[in-house]
Amino acid sequence: MDLCRDMVRSYLAPERPFSLRPSIIKALHQAAVEGIEPDAGRYRRGAVGMTKSKHVPPPAHLVAELVEGMCDYVNANWHETTAFHLAAYVMWRVNWIHAFTEGNGRTSRAVSYLVLSVRTGYELPGHPMIPQQIERSRRAYFEALEAADAAWADSGGEAVDVAKMESLLKGMLAQQLLSVIDRAGGSTR
Repeated sequence: MDLCRDMVRSYLAPERPFSLRPSIIKALHQAAVEGIEPDAGRYRRGAVGMTKSKHVPPPAHLVAELVEGMCDYVNANWHETTAFHLAAYVMWRVNWIHAFTEGNGRTSRAVSYLVLSVRTGYELPGHPMIPQQIERSRRAYFEALEAADAAWADSGGEAVDVAKMESLLKGMLAQQLLSVIDRAGGSTR
């Protein structure tokens, strides 16, 4: 999360407008799995399976194009939709594409948090941060991913419905921000 926080600070500078690019996603992946995954920061070259999901990731030869498409969606909708929608979309889509052999969940959480923070224009205060809350509450996270997968499949790949993920992120951001209020009031919750 250190690289993610550094990126948030960097992109909040007025002279540095944000545009989601594959290089950002690869850098966050590399930071998330360095020392664990030999292909840190590189797209997978073969098929992968997913635990705890019915979804079968697309073939490896489509990964780069799908990541580009995801970035295009975020950039095209940056001012047209909410920070929660964009963050939820990225969280789901990184997992759906499953661009890497390992660390897709960690990467999706970092990219999502980056998008949420930069789109809102704040380095969001409070602890635990959304990515850590997701690690502690994986069931709701997996349910939200499955709901988005089902909506996508049911529409034949035409409809993005990440409402359940948006709701999850809203609740988690509320908890993160409430921790600041609690600390200001003397609570050490």
